[in-house]
Amino acid sequence: MLSSRYLHLHEALGLGPMWLKRGAKTIPAALTTPKTGMPKPAAASVQTTIPRQERPLSAGAHQARLSAMAAVHGGSQQDVPEREMPSQQTAAVEAARQSEAKPKQETPADKQTRSIQNTADLPAAPHHSDDLPRLSATVKTAHLMVVSICPSTEDTLHGELFHGETGVLLDNMLAAIRLSPQQAHKTSWVKAAPVFSPHPSEAQIHAELPALKHELESSQARAVLFLGQVFEQKEMMAVMDELCGGIPYFTIPHPARLLRQPRLKAYAWQVLKKAAAVL
Repeated sequence: MLSSRYLHLHEALGLGPMWLKRGAKTIPAALTTPKTGMPKPAAASVQTTIPRQERPLSAGAHQARLSAMAAVHGGSQQDVPEREMPSQQTAAVEAARQSEAKPKQETPADKQTRSIQNTADLPAAPHHSDDLPRLSATVKTAHLMVVSICPSTEDTLHGELFHGETGVLLDNMLAAIRLSPQQAHKTSWVKAAPVFSPHPSEAQIHAELPALKHELESSQARAVLFLGQVFEQKEMMAVMDELCGGIPYFTIPHPARLLRQPRLKAYAWQVLKKAAAVL
């Protein structure tokens, strides 16, 4: 006896009746169906795909999933990709937003930094100096005030006006008219080295005039000795007269130029003797 399902199977496989015995009889499908209530299988040619539905995880299941992933990665829950912990990401974004909205309390160090920045933003003396600081001289009582147009870059870097051989030659020239370095107030008209130019602009020179007047009055110098060719220009005569008033002044080549052109020392010596006569 053969089950009818067996016959259907042969037909589905395309075997045909030749595989069956001639004396075979079929049993109705109702008699061979198990009593378990299993549904009748669909035909082999029909395929039905049922979409998979994922159940939402509960809080406990989500936590267990994170713990399992952390164990697999060999780290803590913090090693789990950020997309697995949306609550932590949201908390971080919210904390950053609150931090930006809350005003930052200024510390003493912040106040000092802000003070320095504000000082830098204030309008400085009208000069430009290759980012080098102003080189100011301490005013002291002297017989003679020695003025150059501006410090050199080397002077500014060393923090000393007439640095090196230039200063040595200047002191020797003063000693020749019986003046010690302490009896001469050495200064510069513009207190910083100019940018891309050997001389300051006319505007800078006029802007520094009030401060230089104050230096001359404080030093109580009896005469002024100007150093450099710039003071021989006609444009400088008026401002030099305004600075000195009734105080006599003299002009000689700058000591740096005298080092390069020693033949000018004779002329400088003649002028120095005239200055010594009024001291």
